[in-house]
Amino acid sequence: MTTASSMKKWQTRIFAACFLAYTAAYICRVNFSVAIPGMQADLKLTNTAIGMIGTSFFWVYAIGQLVNGYLGDKFSSRTFILTGLVISAFINVAFGYSLTLFFMILLWGANGIFQSMLWGPLVKTLSHWFPSKRHNLVAFGMSITMIFGYLIAWGSSGVMMNAFGWRWVFWLAAILVLALSAVWYFMVRNKPSDVGLPDLPVEHDNKHALTAEEIREHKSAKTSIWQIITGTNLVFVALTGVTQGIVKDSISLWSPKLLMDTQNLSLKSTVAIILIIPAVNFAGIFLAGWLNRMLKSREKLTILILMLGGALASLGLMFFIHTSTTLSVLMLACTSAFMFGANPLMTTVIPLHYAYCGKVSAIAGFIDFTIYLGSGLAGVLTGLIVDLLGWDNVFVMWCCVSLLGALSMYLGIRRDQGMRHGYSRFELIQGGGNQSGDGNG
Repeated sequence: MTTASSMKKWQTRIFAACFLAYTAAYICRVNFSVAIPGMQADLKLTNTAIGMIGTSFFWVYAIGQLVNGYLGDKFSSRTFILTGLVISAFINVAFGYSLTLFFMILLWGANGIFQSMLWGPLVKTLSHWFPSKRHNLVAFGMSITMIFGYLIAWGSSGVMMNAFGWRWVFWLAAILVLALSAVWYFMVRNKPSDVGLPDLPVEHDNKHALTAEEIREHKSAKTSIWQIITGTNLVFVALTGVTQGIVKDSISLWSPKLLMDTQNLSLKSTVAIILIIPAVNFAGIFLAGWLNRMLKSREKLTILILMLGGALASLGLMFFIHTSTTLSVLMLACTSAFMFGANPLMTTVIPLHYAYCGKVSAIAGFIDFTIYLGSGLAGVLTGLIVDLLGWDNVFVMWCCVSLLGALSMYLGIRRDQGMRHGYSRFELIQGGGNQSGDGNG
């Protein structure tokens, strides 16, 4: 077998392993949403209390992204991710035995720590196996894991809830994830040289290969993550990440409860209907990929358009929530789809541009950190708004927050256009300010 054919075979295997690993992550995370009605009925928890549990996960996950994103560049991704998956599964087992709100908050926050060990190292692994010309394809392929994760988690959780109660929602998820974690460890290798293949040449954002000396200079440079963030205008991506996280995970966490409250649906009917949302999210991801290609990989502009789309869909939800179940579900799904479409651009495409300086995991962790800061706000803020003001005001919040995200991207694009050109490749990571790396050069 030739080197090229062996590399292609291994690339397929590595992508499949990464895909299954992050699908597993969602199974042990979004199962919580379907369990909410059962938990509330059994333990008499308010919406605000449920929001506190969700927020404990999101905020700990956000901080964990910063720490584990940094550590992910230092350690073996294969072992690092296995550890995160296995411990997350056992935490789900313990959560299924929970009896008090305090214990639930503590455990679900701990789940956030170990779930945050996954994304940055996964992106780093992909950067070792796939050249830059395939990064866009790989990024949008990986984003489909969210769809599969939601379909498996919500579908299986609905069955468990109806048949055995909410505790089995978490026990089944643990069984599935332990099986997938074993598959991950068997299938994956950190980089081509681990299996006797030549490692890929590292490329800069202008798509030409760097010399070995240039790579060493980039990786050994005493450059902080903050210099990279400010020097490449990632701060605007970060601000939009907060707003995207608020809307995306407010919908992910609360949509079953939302539909039961506003449309008077049973749990069985709700679970069947909400499976439409991941399907529409799938369309949103493909829309984002197509739009980004049409805009010639101008990621910030693509994200801006998607955030505006989310604002319009939220506005439609305000009008239809009391008149049509079908249109309400459609607007809810579209709002979610626009947010999910923006996600791979921010969490995968942009971080993959930083392979040249060995910061892929750290940048992916930083951007995920900002998204989950927003997600943490979404958990308790949404529950509080529902308890005090009702669901209509949640939709107003989604619309306003989406517009703020679009504004941040607009300001980022304007600043990019005003920055001078002609920086050397090494000046970029010294805080030089070239906007290459986000597709807006």
